[in-house]
Amino acid sequence: MNNTTGLALVGARSREGLPAHRVLTGCVLALLIIWTLLGNFTVCAAVYRYRHLRAKVTNVFIVSLALSDLLVAVLVMPWKAVAEVAGFWPFGGFCKTWLACDIMCSTASILNLCVISVDRYWAISNPFRYERSMNRRVASVIIGVTWTVSVVISFVPVQLNWHRAEIGDPTGENPALSRTYAISSSLISFYIPVAIMIVTYTRIYRIAQMQIRMISSLERAAEHAQSCRSDLKVSIRKETKVLKTLSIIMGVFVCCWLPFFILNCALPFCPGPAAPAAQRGPYCVSEKTFDVFVWIGWSNSSLNPVIYAFNADFRDAFLRLLRCRGRGCLAAVSAAVETVMASNQAGNSKPHPFSLQRCTSPNMLNW
Repeated sequence: MNNTTGLALVGARSREGLPAHRVLTGCVLALLIIWTLLGNFTVCAAVYRYRHLRAKVTNVFIVSLALSDLLVAVLVMPWKAVAEVAGFWPFGGFCKTWLACDIMCSTASILNLCVISVDRYWAISNPFRYERSMNRRVASVIIGVTWTVSVVISFVPVQLNWHRAEIGDPTGENPALSRTYAISSSLISFYIPVAIMIVTYTRIYRIAQMQIRMISSLERAAEHAQSCRSDLKVSIRKETKVLKTLSIIMGVFVCCWLPFFILNCALPFCPGPAAPAAQRGPYCVSEKTFDVFVWIGWSNSSLNPVIYAFNADFRDAFLRLLRCRGRGCLAAVSAAVETVMASNQAGNSKPHPFSLQRCTSPNMLNW
């Protein structure tokens, strides 16, 4: 389907009127896109404006994450949102370029999350070596490798048609995804990074736990008059807070992306739509259901600024940027920050949508 035909169908359907559920879907997706744009733009603006944020090398990785999430909101979400509202993909051959941008931005976002976890683990486990070795040049090289991998895994296979099960559809509208590409790209973009994140955050918690108990034991030795039971309760509360913080970081990430990547690897093994229902497993979901998990994955880009950037330094910078001086506003921001403040104490502190089913012919998106 070319662009002229797509625009003609859009015009015809707009005259007929859109169903109420599509209008509601469009409003919800528009709010998600705006929130993602504002959140990640604010992170970048805060680092650009305030020198004390630029001075910390760790914030270079935060900016790289915010940039990748910002690109998700600019290059990926709006086009798919239009397709969701219209009921079909109206942009014709742009599908291949959009798909490559989707894979690149979502992969970069996930890899940046992995880099942040490794950076925090290194800073906590070996702080002296970290201070000597980690500088802007090293951080720039790491970020360069992250984005290079994201570009290579996206534009090269898509432009060479390696991502499709059958070659011969130059428009990119064939929804069949290569099994080899689905599995290999999912390993690089999700399964390996999430395994690294689980290991690093588990070790971060153990190190934080040992440090908290060591500090508590020193305090008890220095103050014999205080109750040991009271000190133990304080220690347990601190450990619980660190555990909650790390659980939020991993829980949000896994909940957003895991369903998509399971389906992304399973759907290429599903029989065709003409096959009997008995031959189709529970993972052979409809395109509408698949799209829901696609948007859940993208929504991780709207949550990352809240989780990773709302520490004490960023909070003050955001308040200054937004000129938020009221007591109610301060209380609201403080409540959002409370759950992630322990990460600073502990360490100084998508699915990328590969499936071509998300930009296909009109009859595949009608619902």
